Amino acid sequence: MNRVFTAALLLLVFTAANLPPAVSAAQGAIDLGQEDYSTWSLYGSATLNTTTYNSLIYQNIVLTSPGVADSAGAAFAPAPLTIDLNQPFSFRFPFYISPGTVVRGDGLTFVLAGTPRVGNGGSGLGYETLNGVAFAVDTFDFGSPDPVSPSLQILTGGSVDPVAFTETGLGDDIWYTFANEHFQWNAIVSYTPSGNNDQLGTLTGSIQQPAFPGYDGLPISVSAPVDLSLLGTDVFDPDTNAYLYSSLYYGFTAGNGLADDGHFVTSVIPIPEPASLALLAAGSLSLLRRRRAA
Repeated sequence: MNRVFTAALLLLVFTAANLPPAVSAAQGAIDLGQEDYSTWSLYGSATLNTTTYNSLIYQNIVLTSPGVADSAGAAFAPAPLTIDLNQPFSFRFPFYISPGTVVRGDGLTFVLAGTPRVGNGGSGLGYETLNGVAFAVDTFDFGSPDPVSPSLQILTGGSVDPVAFTETGLGDDIWYTFANEHFQWNAIVSYTPSGNNDQLGTLTGSIQQPAFPGYDGLPISVSAPVDLSLLGTDVFDPDTNAYLYSSLYYGFTAGNGLADDGHFVTSVIPIPEPASLALLAAGSLSLLRRRRAA
């Protein structure tokens, strides 16, 4: 087990007991802190690290590895999400950014996209050129007029020119302390519809880290109007032609260039009970037999 993943495991063991309660999918909220990432599709430099401890499975999606520059990685759920864009929804996920050896940067995104893939690296954050809407944590800037990093941004249309941004005010002294200690941030991305049944709404992304001394832990947020009707596939009632729902992929991207930070998204899930494992094995065996018989 390498040093970076060992540190991440220790962090996850600590954090699992301190995370807020899981949100309910029935309420239109998806908690990716309890997602099984072994089923996800990985692109570019992205890899998955998995280990078990105390009846729990700890998973790290490593979008870019610390110390490895010129990388771009992405990870997407294996199937699109069917969702009514005229109803509110939200995602929660834990993440952290580990320092490389050169300079802080470049950043990661949570993205809603029509097609899962990885975009441009470096300041492209693995998002640039994607047909998607993203909440970005950007940790590098080229000076004015770029937002002072680290900043939170809303990105649309595959462009990394933000339609809205918030400068966090977390300078290197605070940001690097978070990163060096592998402290996780809790992020929430929420969508509030316009109320006009037009598939338009407001996307809000926020981060929070209450564990760091001297930082009040209050969420830092950014919001912007977005048009999600331009993404994915819309499904309509065949009889009335009324809008029913849309089909969108969701996932993460990250990139670095000269900067060589590592970008991680994490989860903790229970190890399946023996009875569940037996059912899964029986199902796999039955499927194998049917394939051989075909």
